[in-house]
Amino acid sequence: MKTGFFYKFFIILGIILLLLYLLETFLRPIGLGDTVTGTILAFAILSIGLGAILFFFACQFAKLSDIAEEIEKDETLTDEEEPAKEKPTP
Repeated sequence: MKTGFFYKFFIILGIILLLLYLLETFLRPIGLGDTVTGTILAFAILSIGLGAILFFFACQFAKLSDIAEEIEKDETLTDEEEPAKEKPTP
């Protein structure tokens, strides 16, 4: 999964939408209605929230990858050194 790319994309998209909302709210260069500016704000909040969630997933995947590499490199967990399983007695 490319969560590293997607979290950056959604956070940047959210910031751009938030700046557009602020620009439109205070300066009114385009003259959009209140419902459109409210919609822009809602999408900005959703994009930033989704970016934050994907950032959390990216961090967890990185930690999981480190743990998996550590387990693979651990020499004490080889198949030859495992004790033989005892047969159950009837």
